[in-house]
Amino acid sequence: MEKFTFRIVKRFQPEIARPNDARPNDFVGLAVGQASSLALLAMTEILCYNKDVMRKKSTSFFNIFFIGAIMSLVFLFFAGSNGLSDNKNNFTADEILVKFRALERPVTVKINSADFYGQLNYYRDLSGVDYAEPDYTYQASIIPSDTYFSNQWYLQKIKATSAWDEIRESPNIVIAILDSGVQISHPDLKSNIWVNKREIAANGIDDDKNGFIDDINGWDFVNNTADPAPKFKEGFSEDGILHGTIIAGIAAASGNNAAGVAGVTWSAQLMPLKVLDDKGEGNSSKVIKAIDYAAANGANIINLSFVGFGYSRSLDEAIKRAYDAGVIVVAAGGNEVGQGEGYNLDETPMYPACLDGSNGANRVVGVAATDTIDQKAPFSSFSNKCIDIAAPGISVFSTVVYSPTNYIKDRPFNKYYDGYWSGTSVAVPMVSAGIALVLTANAGLNRGEVLAILFKTADDISRLNPNYLNKLGSGRLNLLSAITEARSALKNKSEKLLVAPQSGFMSLIKVTDQDGKVEKEFLGFDKKFKGGVNLAAGDIDGDGEEEIIAAAGPGGGPHVRIFNLNGELKGQWFAFKNDFRGGVRVAAADVNHDGMDEVIAVAGPGGDSEIKIFNGRGQLLGSFYAYDNKFRGELNLATGDIDGDGEEEIVIGLGAGKIPEVRVFKAIGVMISQFLAYPKTFRGGVRVAIASVRGGVQKNSAQIITAPESGGGPHVKFFDKRGNLLSHFFAFNSNFRGGVNLAKADVNNDGLAEIITAAGPGGAPHVRVFEPGGKIVGSFYAYEENFSGGANAGSIKIAK
Repeated sequence: MEKFTFRIVKRFQPEIARPNDARPNDFVGLAVGQASSLALLAMTEILCYNKDVMRKKSTSFFNIFFIGAIMSLVFLFFAGSNGLSDNKNNFTADEILVKFRALERPVTVKINSADFYGQLNYYRDLSGVDYAEPDYTYQASIIPSDTYFSNQWYLQKIKATSAWDEIRESPNIVIAILDSGVQISHPDLKSNIWVNKREIAANGIDDDKNGFIDDINGWDFVNNTADPAPKFKEGFSEDGILHGTIIAGIAAASGNNAAGVAGVTWSAQLMPLKVLDDKGEGNSSKVIKAIDYAAANGANIINLSFVGFGYSRSLDEAIKRAYDAGVIVVAAGGNEVGQGEGYNLDETPMYPACLDGSNGANRVVGVAATDTIDQKAPFSSFSNKCIDIAAPGISVFSTVVYSPTNYIKDRPFNKYYDGYWSGTSVAVPMVSAGIALVLTANAGLNRGEVLAILFKTADDISRLNPNYLNKLGSGRLNLLSAITEARSALKNKSEKLLVAPQSGFMSLIKVTDQDGKVEKEFLGFDKKFKGGVNLAAGDIDGDGEEEIIAAAGPGGGPHVRIFNLNGELKGQWFAFKNDFRGGVRVAAADVNHDGMDEVIAVAGPGGDSEIKIFNGRGQLLGSFYAYDNKFRGELNLATGDIDGDGEEEIVIGLGAGKIPEVRVFKAIGVMISQFLAYPKTFRGGVRVAIASVRGGVQKNSAQIITAPESGGGPHVKFFDKRGNLLSHFFAFNSNFRGGVNLAKADVNNDGLAEIITAAGPGGAPHVRVFEPGGKIVGSFYAYEENFSGGANAGSIKIAK
C-alpha cells in the first residue's frame, strides 16, 4: 500500500508509500479525476493534503475533492525520484528454490550470495533437478451505525450500500489474507477471524495433523509461529506493520456494530497468513507455503495484495494447485509511483497477477485501481491479459494495528482506524469480499459462474478511460448488480424429487415437491414388472433440460430407459447381457466434457464390478472394473466432483454381503481413495450419494454421503474425499433395519443440496428431506402407507 506520497519500493512488499519526512497527521493521499473543465483535465490524480481538513465539520469529502483538483499539481514535487524501483529482478540473495524430481514440492536451498548465479546454474545442471530459480521477493500494493462509515466513500461507488439490502454477510466463506499479518484482537475484526475447529489451542500438538501446531487462527510463515499478527521485529516499518490489518478491514470489518468501519462484507471468516515481514517484504517460498495451507484448510478465496516482477515457476505451480482445488485467487495489479502512468503488464508483467496459466485458464483475478470518478488511478497497472476487473483504490479508510506501547520514530501506534490509503492493494479486498457475497447470494455457483457474473455486471468505465480500452478488465466492480445476477440464476430453476418403488409394486415413477405433492407420474416399465426402479437424472441430449433415467431392479432384464419430464420415452438399451437379472444401478455425469451427461451403470446382485459409461443413445463409451474379475456381488453408485477440480468422480459402495467399503474413482478408472463407512463386520451394504452441502466455491468439493443398504440402523454419514467422517444423523427411528436409499436435491433453491432419504423394505414408504445437519425440512409417503416394499429416490432440475 502507499500512503500519502511515495518512497522507493523494494522487494516483494505491500505497496504502501509515504513521504520520507511526513507525520501521519500531515497528509492524506487523495485521488482526483478529470472534471469537465480544461483545468481539471490537466491535473493528476494524487494529492497530498492536510488530513485534518477531512475532519472539519463544514468540509465534505466532495469539497476536499474539489480542493484536491486545484492542488493536484503538488504531486509533481513529491514524485521526484521516489518512484517504484526499476529493478525487476528482486530476489533473496542467499537462497534459491530447487525442485528435485524425487520431491513433490520445491525446497529452499541456502547458498553463498557472493556466487549467486554460479550456484543457481549448478543446481539447474544437476540431473536430478527439474528446475531451480531465485526466491523472488514481493511487495504490497497500496499508497497511502459505524463511526467512520462516512469516510468510506468507495462503498457507495461499488454499490455495496445498496447490495446490503439484499445480502450483507458471508459467514461461511473463508477469505485467506496472505499479507504482513493481521491483528486478530482488533475490535472490528476479532469476530470475523477464522477459527481452525480441528485444532485444540495451546496444547503443543498438531491435532488436525496438517503440519502446523496450534494453528487456531492461521499461521505466521515468516517467523514460523501460530500467531499471525505483526511482531514489531527490529527494522519494522509502519507500512509493514499496518498493511495486512488494513486489507482485512476493507474486506470484512464487522458492520453495523456502532463502531469503527464496515467491511464490504460484514461477516466472513478471515484466515490471516503472514507471508510479508514487518518491513512489508516477503519472498515466494513463504507465499507458496501459505497458498498451499489456505487451499488445504478450506479457504474459498485467497487475497494477494502484493506484487513482484520476477516470474516464479514454483509460485505458478502453487497457484495452479489452489485453482485445481476450486479456490478463487485475487491479486493486486501493482503500482508505479512517480511520474509514470502505471505499468503496462502486457509489456512488463507483475506477479502473481499475471500467473493465469498457459492454457487460457483464468487462475488469478487481477485487479486494477480506479479513482472517485472511475478513471484509472495514475499509479495503477493496466493490461489486456492480466487485469480482469477494477475497484476503487484511492483514499481508503480502514482498520489499523493498535499497539500504543510500540512507536515509529516518536509516534505510537495508538489508533484503531486510519487513512487514507491508496493503491491496487486496497482494491483487491473489495473484490475478494464482493466474491464472498456473491457466493453467499447463490451458494450453488461454481468458480467459473461466480467470475462470469462478477465480470458481466461490472460497470463499463471505458468511456472515462479512452487511453486504456480493454486494459482495465471488464469494468469497475458493481456489487449490487453482481448479487442481483447471482440471485436471478436461482429464480430460473427449481429442483424436484423423483420417487419409485424399490420392490413389490409396479414401476410407478413420481415427480413431487419436497412435501410429496405429485406433479407428474408414469410407468417406467411394463405394469407387470414389480422388481423396482433405480433412478437418476441428467441432461443426456444437451438441450439444457434434464431427462429421467430409469433402470430396472432385480428380476427384469438390465434395462435402462430415458424419459423426458412428461414421461415420454426418449431412448432405451440394455446395460449388460440380456439374460442378466440382478438389476442395474445408474448415475449421470458429463465425464468427457462434451456438454451432455453420460449414463454410468453398474450391476446389482450377482453381477461383476464393471463400471460402464454410455452416451444418451446407449453407445458404450468406456468401462473399467472397481474390483478384480473374480468379484461377484452388487455395487451402489453415485457421481460428483468431490475434490473441486472440475472433474466428476465415480463413487462406489459395496452391496450386501461385502465389507462396508467405499471406493472413489476418476472417470478414467484410476482409484483415488477408499475407506470403510461402517464397522468392518457390517455386511448390509452401503448406499452412496454425493452432494455439495457447503457454500462458496467449495460447493464443488462435494461430500460423500452413505447409508446402510439393509440390516443396519438408518445411520447417514458424511465423509470428505479421504474418508474422514464429518457429520452424521439418523434418517429414521434408530431401530429400523430396512435400509436407507439416498439422493440429493436443492429443494429450497438456496444453491446447496438437501439430503433425500427413502426407507427400504420392511417399513412404510417414508421419504424425508434433511438439511445437512440433520434437520427435517420435508416428509411424506411415496405410496400408500401400508406399502412395505421400500422406495428409491432421485432428483431432477427443472428450468422455469
